[in-house]
Amino acid sequence: MPTNKTNNFSLFEQERETANPMVATLASRLVNIRKKNIAASLSDFEGSSHKLERVKTIKSIAFIDDSRSTNVTAVWYALQSMTKPTVWITNIDKVESMTEDLESQIREKVKAIVLQGVYNTDVYDYLTSFGIPVYVEMNIEDAVRQAYYACDSNYVVLFSPGVNGTAQVTYRERGDKFQEAVGQL
Repeated sequence: MPTNKTNNFSLFEQERETANPMVATLASRLVNIRKKNIAASLSDFEGSSHKLERVKTIKSIAFIDDSRSTNVTAVWYALQSMTKPTVWITNIDKVESMTEDLESQIREKVKAIVLQGVYNTDVYDYLTSFGIPVYVEMNIEDAVRQAYYACDSNYVVLFSPGVNGTAQVTYRERGDKFQEAVGQL
């Protein structure tokens, strides 16, 4: 006569045999869900509008729309991607949001900064501490023009705001306005 341990063991074996296919099926579905999410995320950003999108080159100065960069990590990635000296147009409004990694990229790649829109004087003071020119322009048209004039040959103008759009202006609208302003040069 089998003991309780034997019965428990045989029950466990039966459960394991039926559970393994269920676990395997669930795991494969999770992998597929992850793959789909990753693919959707990548297709939503890489190579799509307003994410490191080359707008135009004027007299060897490239204009890049990165309006989707809505936080400092995204700005860091955008700056890291730049292979030429960069003039950065930003809307960052809090010194506290700056990271050491972003500071490193600014020191390495940014030759001038254009703060666009209403700005915080603490942010202005902080950015001027890098020893590079910092300009302030209220609208995107003036910011693009100022960035263009701050460039030397073979520079890049990177529009990477580093903040979310507002309820009135989405990143798409903001990026479209940047592209329109570049078209006016």
